[in-house]
Amino acid sequence: MASGFLTLISFFTRIPVGKKIEYREENFIKALNLYTLTGAVIGFLLCVIYIVFNKIYIPFIRGLILTLAYILITGGIHMDGAADTSDGIFSGRTGDKIFEIMSDSHIGAFGVITLILVILSQFVLFSYSYLSTVFMMPVVGRACTIMACWNKKYAKNTRGMGTAFIENIDSKVLFANLLILFMFSILTPNRLVIFTASFSTIALSYFISTLIEEKIGGMTGDTCGFVTEVSQIIFMILVLFLAR
Repeated sequence: MASGFLTLISFFTRIPVGKKIEYREENFIKALNLYTLTGAVIGFLLCVIYIVFNKIYIPFIRGLILTLAYILITGGIHMDGAADTSDGIFSGRTGDKIFEIMSDSHIGAFGVITLILVILSQFVLFSYSYLSTVFMMPVVGRACTIMACWNKKYAKNTRGMGTAFIENIDSKVLFANLLILFMFSILTPNRLVIFTASFSTIALSYFISTLIEEKIGGMTGDTCGFVTEVSQIIFMILVLFLAR
């Protein structure tokens, strides 16, 4: 399980794990129960940065630093998926043409717009977020991705990077990840707000994935990235709204 979790860290982040990890699909699949914990690792690092720069009394500087840190820690892997998904889904095409657009290495207009909106949203929201929100943001994002893939099939006919992930999200994996989310949400100082925002976002992420499924017949690695990024923004907005 430990090697599987390190595989998740090395696969979904740019955090050095101290040794070269050999990818084994069986270890990857077994570790999916802990996928939400990768968000906790990211959240912890963001909190360290938040604390270091908290003495800077200009919120936008802190927001900029946290946004850049998030991109560097994750390698922008989920943002890339969000951009590709937007290019495909909003292209007006159907069927395999959507997948061709999503697989194109060149980013389109909708992809650019999505990236700008995601980065700007994170920048503004990080600027006005509490420490607990900064920690929980990537935790919620990963739990939402698990929720989005539950009872979904891999949409493409050919195997891709997301196949092993999407095809192995069963009820046990979902429960394990939601339990991790629940535990973290009730341990935060403003637990009622965080809990409400977290599980409201979980519900919305499943709705978003259902819309994606209607469009392309399932989920892909790119659409997982889309759900991750959109869910994180929704969560931070809900926290700010509920904490008023």
